[in-house]
Amino acid sequence: YSRHAMQWLAAPVEVSKGDEIHIRASYSRSRIRFEVMSPESKKLDRKVSVPRWLLLRIREEQRVEAYRKAIDKALGKIMEAREQIPKLDRPPLRIVHLGAGLAQMSMVAARCAREAGVDDKEIETHGYTVVAVEEMPKVVKLARRALRDNDLDQDVFLCSEDVRKLPSQPQRAQLIICELIDPGLLGEGILVLLNAARIKMCNAFEHQVVPSRGTIWAAAFEFGESLKSRHGFDMSPFNHYRTNLMVDLDTCLANGTARQLSNVFEVLKFDFENNKMPTAHTIKITPTESGKINAIVFWYEVAMDPEGEILLTNWPESIPPADFAMMEKDIHRPNPLRQAVCNFQGDYIKEVEKGEQIEIDVGYSQAWPQFQWPGTEMVQKESGERIAKPPPMPRHRLTFEKLKMETEDLEKKLQHGLMFDEEMLGDGYAAAERIALEPNGNPNYLIDPQNANYFHMMFFL
Repeated sequence: YSRHAMQWLAAPVEVSKGDEIHIRASYSRSRIRFEVMSPESKKLDRKVSVPRWLLLRIREEQRVEAYRKAIDKALGKIMEAREQIPKLDRPPLRIVHLGAGLAQMSMVAARCAREAGVDDKEIETHGYTVVAVEEMPKVVKLARRALRDNDLDQDVFLCSEDVRKLPSQPQRAQLIICELIDPGLLGEGILVLLNAARIKMCNAFEHQVVPSRGTIWAAAFEFGESLKSRHGFDMSPFNHYRTNLMVDLDTCLANGTARQLSNVFEVLKFDFENNKMPTAHTIKITPTESGKINAIVFWYEVAMDPEGEILLTNWPESIPPADFAMMEKDIHRPNPLRQAVCNFQGDYIKEVEKGEQIEIDVGYSQAWPQFQWPGTEMVQKESGERIAKPPPMPRHRLTFEKLKMETEDLEKKLQHGLMFDEEMLGDGYAAAERIALEPNGNPNYLIDPQNANYFHMMFFL
């Protein structure tokens, strides 16, 4: 792929046509650095921060449009029901938004509420229409700024608490909007947080949920077979490092790095509106090709409204739908279009023959679907979660796992700093700058060079 390097300046530089700008370029063993020497610009006091992945959501037009249509439809029903209640007994309109991020969808909901009939007088009397819940305080600061700039700070209240720790709210919501959807549907905690929000913040039986339902679909794949002959060399040992949780399946099928070995099958079906959850069960798969199943790729199909007319899905464009009736509905796709993947390693890679039926056990934890072959030995992690016993690994993979655990620990610390601690964020930035300038040459600051890349990417790329 063709990508280019970029460095953000410490502050914007105002220029006019014909002006001269003096830039100093320097380099270390790990990066090139640019500094504007003149004209001088006032350094910005950065008091807010946001993860890069969250900024990508601003550009997801289809995703926003799917939510907007579903919110409009739900508010139409709610306002119609409110009209049947005497004015003095009519409860105020309340909307709860989970996973608010930069409050983009909160602003959409507030605007939809205005269009549905909520006016300034009602807001002055009853307060905010939308209660947006976002756990990262520094992101909330940026979201509040966006609300002020769009004159919606009286319509939306931003809460930076964990919804599970909130007390029960006296004013109950009629609509709950949940943006906690990742490529595997469950990865952002939609099951846990949605359940907590509906208990603490919503009417018991008289509330609507956007999205209304969600279905996980999957298919069996063989990845990495092409690595056996890459430019005349056997690169298949790299298959030991196939540990990613997301994949661009359309690209993998197009460049030949993936091969589909089964038809699409339904895995799990969730009814968020009525709080009906599936149970673990066994699925029978009939391979369409012979090969080795070393991955199950799965994706979601979310019905945004109870009627199932508005769909949001990351269904791969290169794989035909299981039911072509889906194509007649109002389909929206997120961008970038990625799917979730469960990789099998070692003895768990299953060799199959075309037409010979096999079985696989499917279930889910609080945040991720699980795929296991019948008879898999289970072990318990320190957290109490039960997982398949890890297969034997080559020594180079064990070293990789050790470095991966250390890097994940650093990631958690840095993300915690991003959320709460100004001092930790500053220390992390300084550490990243030292690593960038002296990647392994500063005896006073020791860090594994394999982990140094994470600091560098976190703050500079």
